[in-house]
Amino acid sequence: MFDSCSAYQTSKPQVLFLSHCVPNPPDKGEKIRAYHELKALTEDYDVHLACLARSADEVRDAQALLDCCASVHAELLRPRLALARAGAEFLTGACLNEAFYSNPALHRCVERLARKIPFQAAFVYTAVMAPYVPAGLPHVLDLVDVDSEKWTHYARIRRPSFLYGLEARRMRQFERLCAEKSAEAILTTDHEAAILRQFAPSARVASIENGVDTDYFDGQPRPLPNEQDACFLAFIGTMDYHPNVAAAVSFGREIFPELRRRVPELEFFIVGRNPSPAVLKLRNEPNIRVLGAVPDVRPYLSSAAAIVAPLDLARGVQNKVLEALAMGRKVFASDAVCRTFGADVPLGVIRCATSERFVAEILEECRREPVCDENIREAARVRFSWARNMQKINDKIAVVSGERAQVLV
Repeated sequence: MFDSCSAYQTSKPQVLFLSHCVPNPPDKGEKIRAYHELKALTEDYDVHLACLARSADEVRDAQALLDCCASVHAELLRPRLALARAGAEFLTGACLNEAFYSNPALHRCVERLARKIPFQAAFVYTAVMAPYVPAGLPHVLDLVDVDSEKWTHYARIRRPSFLYGLEARRMRQFERLCAEKSAEAILTTDHEAAILRQFAPSARVASIENGVDTDYFDGQPRPLPNEQDACFLAFIGTMDYHPNVAAAVSFGREIFPELRRRVPELEFFIVGRNPSPAVLKLRNEPNIRVLGAVPDVRPYLSSAAAIVAPLDLARGVQNKVLEALAMGRKVFASDAVCRTFGADVPLGVIRCATSERFVAEILEECRREPVCDENIREAARVRFSWARNMQKINDKIAVVSGERAQVLV
């Protein structure tokens, strides 16, 4: 465990930030949003971070946040041990997700912090961290998305379906209780917020979209390393996440062969860390490359003939879609991905409801040179601004901490 205070103290209100992951560096989906929320809150508050780390490297990543946090407390979560314990508790009626992230050492740490520091509010990143909130402390809960929906979908497509269905029901009940106990529950999209309102009608619910770093994803062309002449489609994501795995396999085996029949030189690049065995098997298919983690995704975004997001299950906001839009590139997306944006699908996201639509739209795009569309890029810059969207987080904590201060007086 890492447990330390920074060298400075201020007179700002004290806020507890609880996270199921180390919100640093912002290099994968769950960490990106948490990182920007944390950074935004440190502008107006003394933030005390209490989080769970999966490795010694992540503990060191947490230490680096002392540059902006008043204190940092990272407890090592051993996934195999936590899963075994959670599985045993699941058999006795517990919610698997809640049990997996229940860490006695971190609970004790938060209790010690609450005795020493006069917290005025807490910010809770994901429902599984809500049980750590000290009794009586008002808090804003970022559910990110309605995770029970994912488990409900798994129950339809994975085995043993009854176990996935059981966890979906337990997770839904847990999410409802957590949302109702919070001062406000926020989600990444209006679509997710509407789902939560259906089963937690007494909860106060709002949505705050993600942002994208348009300075980093700057729209500039970048050559591929050792692949300057490749004509390829790109699918980018963490490749041990089941929805990404299913999407890559389905696209690679059902849609890409027809595209390759029409454009024989076309390749399909699968870019992202931790490719699963099912994804690695795609290397045996003609013209499919599984590249794994790359140091910089921007060359693949700027050089691809087309960028695809063919997920059948999409929860929250797909950060790789936002990054592609920030690079001024179109994204050819499934209905599921488009639904995450609600009625206002961003400029540049092309809905492909069927395999035939994917083929037709992508073939049309392959006739053009890959270039940055400044209209797409500007629309993304305006809508998906971290500074603007995260200010809403600070405003909500200001209301909660202000109410807390009035009660204490």
